[in-house]
Amino acid sequence: MSGLNNQENNPNSEQNQLKALLEQPIEDLPLISLYRIRYLATELSMDPIVTQVQKIIDKRQQAMS
Repeated sequence: MSGLNNQENNPNSEQNQLKALLEQPIEDLPLISLYRIRYLATELSMDPIVTQVQKIIDKRQQAMS
């Protein structure tokens, strides 16, 4: 259990990084931040977030081509 407590108290933990990124309007984030959100959400098994972010990434990539 101490590992879990360390995750929550560590500002650099994956969970806290994801939380900080998601506090911003997701549509306004640069593509690199969206990739980071997708990675962190995958690592934390947050499939609905992965799906939502992937849709935004796909939409942006279509707009650029």
